[in-house]
Amino acid sequence: MERTDVVDLGLEWSTPVRSALRGLGAYRHNGTWRTQWTRHPVTLSLAGRQLRAAERRLRPDVVLQFGDLARMDTPYLLYQDLSFDIVMEHLDPATGRSVQAPGLSLDDLKRLRDRQLSIYAEASGVLAMSHWLADHLVRVTGLPEEKVHVVLPGANSLPAVAPTTRREAPRKRLLFVGIDFHRKAGDLVVAAAQILRREVDPGIELTIVGPPEWPLPGPVPDGVRFLGKLPPAEVRPLYAEHDVLVMPSRFEAYGLAFIEALAHGIPCVARRAYAMTEIIEPGVNGDLVDGDDPEVLARTIAGVLGNDEIYTRILTRAEALIQHYTWDRVADDIVRIAKTAR
Repeated sequence: MERTDVVDLGLEWSTPVRSALRGLGAYRHNGTWRTQWTRHPVTLSLAGRQLRAAERRLRPDVVLQFGDLARMDTPYLLYQDLSFDIVMEHLDPATGRSVQAPGLSLDDLKRLRDRQLSIYAEASGVLAMSHWLADHLVRVTGLPEEKVHVVLPGANSLPAVAPTTRREAPRKRLLFVGIDFHRKAGDLVVAAAQILRREVDPGIELTIVGPPEWPLPGPVPDGVRFLGKLPPAEVRPLYAEHDVLVMPSRFEAYGLAFIEALAHGIPCVARRAYAMTEIIEPGVNGDLVDGDDPEVLARTIAGVLGNDEIYTRILTRAEALIQHYTWDRVADDIVRIAKTAR
């Protein structure tokens, strides 16, 4: 709004309609009720009608959609962190369902993928939140290269000032941040932490933030501090209190927690997959693992904790990272691309 005139097309649901749609998308997963109502055909049809009615009333020059909401008559851009082509590449072999969205059947995914492709076809451009996604959209989905633009996201939990003091050894404090505990491999992190406490240093501690309830069988293990779900304002200071972020996600659209951790001067241990490979550089600002072996993860964490050079290098990059991952820069990028929309 500081850069150009903005109108909100709006997408609002009354409480009765939202409740009905949530019921249509309800499913059971791991003994609890969940809902995929935002991806239900009825929801998508109603959303399209709302947006097109607002488009006719407000007559914008360009429409920016976060996700693939609807085909529009006005030139439109889509800002996304992944595609359904990617989702369909990562199905649970045991169930044949999406790792990210287990409430969707294979037929659901095909329907959503085909719908997304039809929206892509008429879009003026697709704004990808990572170079990895941009490459996939061109190489696998088949979008024209000139139609795909990389617009890295902004981060919400960045420090006001870049850190200047290196975390000195002994470094023992591990941090995991993620609501979707199993998708982000929290179970693997807990197992690796127990190995480290047993075989390296009993003083190793792991803090877990994200899941509203303890997500594993049995009580919280010794050496683990479980904080549950916290607002971003309470997550931010945790980065400054820890020595490494460990989040080897099994499926990760982007991973802003890595950016936030690096901006606070702590390295990251992630998985050699998805956009994590363009954020984490082994030996420079952390390390990457392959697979789900807790022994390998434990050794990797220990290697990072003991590497003084990694902690020194991170400090030299923190200021530039903080300056780049702002929503002001995102707004500048989007306005620049929107001016070329046809």
